Amino acid sequence: MIRRLWQLDCLRGLAVLMMLVSNFLFDLFYFTAILNPASGFPAWLARATAGLFVLLAGVSLTISYTRPTARRQGFKKYLRRGAGIFALGMLITLATRIAVGRQYVVFGILHLIGSGIILSYPFLKHRRFALPAGLLILLAAPFMGSLRAASGWLLWLGIQSSGFVSVDYTPLVPWFGIMLIGIALGGFVIPAPSPMPRSRLIRLSALCGRHSLMIYFAHQPLLWTGFWIWQSLGAR
Repeated sequence: MIRRLWQLDCLRGLAVLMMLVSNFLFDLFYFTAILNPASGFPAWLARATAGLFVLLAGVSLTISYTRPTARRQGFKKYLRRGAGIFALGMLITLATRIAVGRQYVVFGILHLIGSGIILSYPFLKHRRFALPAGLLILLAAPFMGSLRAASGWLLWLGIQSSGFVSVDYTPLVPWFGIMLIGIALGGFVIPAPSPMPRSRLIRLSALCGRHSLMIYFAHQPLLWTGFWIWQSLGAR
């Protein structure tokens, strides 16, 4: 039996910290118009955060596939897992449609990871194709990004419609390419059991990594509540 890797949990915990800082900066702009998140350090941090989450998702998929139970369950396991995460993404779509209007999340990080888990199954079975396919998707990204569609039906693929804006947009091109690269890298991660260091920082990071999805859902309502209280007190 392959145990959960605390090293991956720590890296995921780092991604959680990056997400908290990134979204704090975005909310700061949303409520105060300070520090434009579309350029400079905030924009770089947002992309780096998404990239780390997606890369680790790919690595984790490879490690998961090495488990005998995963192979016995076959595609159903990944279909069920991917569909569940995609459904959570649709909840984000609904919530942001209510909260921010036309800038709502059409295809964000959870939509990507959910659909990516499903689409990645052939590459888990034939991992030697994951890296070249991932690189091809990354190479195709500039061309896909230059295209424009009359409607939003191809947003999931990376083809935007005119005037499209969203608070979180993570299409399959190029981001699924990063997941495939993570799947390829996962083959070099040897899940040998090793004790977690006693460092409180490492243990806290691993704990956050294990509960990253819960933190993802909880942090924005807390941030928005904090900013709302701050604005209310400042208006008095």
